[in-house]
Amino acid sequence: MWTGYSTKDTADVVGLSQSVVRQCMRCGMLDSPADHLPLRFSFQDLKILKALKALVDDGVSLRRAQRELLLLRQRLAAAADGSVEHDDSSGPRTLAGTRIEAQNGHVVVCEAGQVWRADSGQGVFNFQLETLAGEIAELPQTIELPVPEFMENLSADEWFDQALQSEESNPTQAVAAYEQVLRHRPECTESLINIGRLHAESAELELASEFFEKALAIDPREPTALYNLGVIAQDSGNDNDAINYYEAALSVDRELAEAHYNLATIFDRSGDARSAIRHINEFRKLNKRR
Repeated sequence: MWTGYSTKDTADVVGLSQSVVRQCMRCGMLDSPADHLPLRFSFQDLKILKALKALVDDGVSLRRAQRELLLLRQRLAAAADGSVEHDDSSGPRTLAGTRIEAQNGHVVVCEAGQVWRADSGQGVFNFQLETLAGEIAELPQTIELPVPEFMENLSADEWFDQALQSEESNPTQAVAAYEQVLRHRPECTESLINIGRLHAESAELELASEFFEKALAIDPREPTALYNLGVIAQDSGNDNDAINYYEAALSVDRELAEAHYNLATIFDRSGDARSAIRHINEFRKLNKRR
């Protein structure tokens, strides 16, 4: 009996990486339960993930698209149970059934002749938006952006703040700002990890790995770098390497819920039910504390 799509099949169908698919399940953006093994994705889940892919293709950063879709899901759920008022009671009340498009780098909802921001619920002008299509934009491997004169004297901390503020709206600019941090402070592992993550989100996995490895060269026990290398290994089908990276990350930080979750999916797929159950239970416990 067919019970749903596997993680790999889902990723292949929607055109996202397996790590992004798992992340969307884990954060509660999809309809299917996140803590049931084996992971299975429904048709409704695929519709949501295809909408996410379309938003990314149309220029919304992956991080912003995920955050705003999750906020939209919560807003629709609140409207359905009456805790939040909504102008159109006949409109869709599920994320999969909502018409979603991109406008000015944000997610917008189009319903009943109105367009409103997914994150805030504020109405926006009803422009005729282009059909969502295209390829994920790759981050350039060498970034040399001109620095305005008033920014030339920024400190490492100020550049770091600039980078954080740019991640959702302009990932390429964020990478350039993190590079400025590293010119001032080459040992800043957080900048290296954030650059690696941004490249990973743009499917530049080899380049991402280089930055995570650079962070580990400075601090071999950096759990986030270890975890991220595990994600890349798992997405590449190297489960043994992924297990080693995740377990190394957990040896430093036992409360890294995401590592437990990903280990559970690997062990479940390999038939090691005992290890899968142990890790999914750890994930459930840690997730309840959040």
